[in-house]
Amino acid sequence: MKVNYNTSDKTIEIEDGLKTHYLVLKMLMILNLGNAALNLYDINKKEIGFIEIVWIVVGLISLVLLYFFIFKKSTQNKLAVTSIERLDTTSLFGRNIFSIVLKNGKKRDLIEIKSKEDFNQLKTLFSNIGIHN
Repeated sequence: MKVNYNTSDKTIEIEDGLKTHYLVLKMLMILNLGNAALNLYDINKKEIGFIEIVWIVVGLISLVLLYFFIFKKSTQNKLAVTSIERLDTTSLFGRNIFSIVLKNGKKRDLIEIKSKEDFNQLKTLFSNIGIHN
């Protein structure tokens, strides 16, 4: 587990590659949006066929995911204890996703925590700090 508590400035430090991972995902979503826009540029000059519908769907999905990554997810490596609301567990396709819910409405995913035991250690750390679920 690569989550540490810094007692001097009361912050949680998370060491993982989430910031670069999300940057790559954001760039891919922007690339998808640009590609969809280029493919749909002259849509009023021709009929809407199957390929155009596919590009509309790809563009809309990319737009929604880009909004999600920009406004709903956080990639901060250093979180102040006062900005943390609680710990959260979400199950997606039988896989648990652990995250920290922040007071500004964003979530910080914990990609290094894979097992329930690591999550229980993190819960213990957070309860010692004073953050309760």
